[in-house]
Amino acid sequence: MCLMAPARVVSVEAGICEVEVGGRVDKASMLLEPDLVIGDWVLVNSGTVVRKLDEDQAAEMAHAFGVVYGLTDMDGNPLEPEAVEAGPAVAGSAAAGSGA
Repeated sequence: MCLMAPARVVSVEAGICEVEVGGRVDKASMLLEPDLVIGDWVLVNSGTVVRKLDEDQAAEMAHAFGVVYGLTDMDGNPLEPEAVEAGPAVAGSAAAGSGA
């Protein structure tokens, strides 16, 4: 299963763009969104830009991914590194440090 996360366009050349998400840069086809420019927010699936996002949409999706993956709390505050390493199902639970 592939999940689409918001990515930022960092370069554009001949129908291909490079997008950055989470510190990783990947190439993506612009076939479905040919008018992208550096700085645009997009959704990428299987190496193709599927949709251009506005900044509010990108921020909302990034917040949701942070909560789902246990990187932030519901208010958008970063979780402690120990909680992130434990994973979202264990983070903050009493069993996390008990070995149970």
